[in-house]
Amino acid sequence: MDTINVIQELDKVRTVTYQRLAGLTQIQLDARPGQEEAWSLGEIFMHIAIDEIYLREMISRPLREGILPPVGITFLPPPPPYGVDKQTIRFWLERSRSQTLVYIQDWPLQWDSDLRHAGNLEPMNALEWLLGYAGHEASHHRQIDDLVKRFANQ
Repeated sequence: MDTINVIQELDKVRTVTYQRLAGLTQIQLDARPGQEEAWSLGEIFMHIAIDEIYLREMISRPLREGILPPVGITFLPPPPPYGVDKQTIRFWLERSRSQTLVYIQDWPLQWDSDLRHAGNLEPMNALEWLLGYAGHEASHHRQIDDLVKRFANQ
């Protein structure tokens, strides 16, 4: 695994995320699926952006710096805000990714790839956490598709 492959996978998945966001109206982004605890589409997109920032800064960066995050640090960031406008969602998706790309492109040649953190998942090193994030984001594509279909049938 190298940084180029990780960047390519993250970009491939983010392109699909942007495609899903592009066709949605603000009304669709704010609609809730009927269950009080369920997130709106907008909250899901904000979760994707916030989660990337959280994962990079709270898990991957410390591992890359040779610091093992505490046991209580997991893959779950704070809940996303509700009612964020589409332009702001797009901004945070772009910002989170641009900062991740800077972080990856500045990857040190020498780093401790054996230092791993589980965070309620399997133990992974700093780069594996970032690659795993692509799968996490892709899993939300199915959730987005399901909600879009549900709203279309109402």
